[in-house]
Amino acid sequence: MHAEPLDTLEDLSGWMPVASGLAELTITPDRGPDGPAMRLDFDFKGGGGFVVARKPLSRPMPETYIVSFAIRGQAPPNRLELKLVDPSGKNVWWRHWEGFEPTTEWQTIRVPSIEIEFAYGPAGGGVLTELGALELVIAAQSGWAGTVAIGDLRIEDRTYRRTPAITATSARDGFPPSAALDHAPQTCWLSERAAGAHRLTIDFLEEREYGGLVVRWAPDDARPRCVRSAGGL
Repeated sequence: MHAEPLDTLEDLSGWMPVASGLAELTITPDRGPDGPAMRLDFDFKGGGGFVVARKPLSRPMPETYIVSFAIRGQAPPNRLELKLVDPSGKNVWWRHWEGFEPTTEWQTIRVPSIEIEFAYGPAGGGVLTELGALELVIAAQSGWAGTVAIGDLRIEDRTYRRTPAITATSARDGFPPSAALDHAPQTCWLSERAAGAHRLTIDFLEEREYGGLVVRWAPDDARPRCVRSAGGL
């Protein structure tokens, strides 16, 4: 899978520093493991609050993706947040790490879209389909100063576009094994008339993320009970 830059970090003029209360944040150029990076120097002045590096980024989001970035620094433990904001600026999705303490060596963090949750906004939930801005947030847990550098900010499209190869040890008359994934409630993969143990094999033909498998056991007055189309893949 090909990963493309979300931002090359060559020009940091579009990144806006935001800080709450007495906290301070400055953004300056740095050098990452494979190119330009940005350095975040923050100071919570012994108190709480947060600092944010924010960049407007307009682009459609894939159905499934991985956001990745390299990070290093010298700072006490704080909460690190990755926030994805829609074009309205009102709906936010995030992934956060409590007590994150950067190392002095570069490390890469990869965040699959399945780990990015709806945080808040009038949408009330759902998935992000259009990106309007990206925010990197450090929320105070220690209250002191530190430095964090970010590089190699990328997105990898992991959307599945192939057709799975499906085989089965048996199937209901008139319906092939592929009926197990056709999402049609009127089709049926396996009838209760089929005796013994049975196996359904799904080969996605490439690496794919999925949340689970749902098998519907559906009684039908007109026909014997059967295993309906599976869902959730």
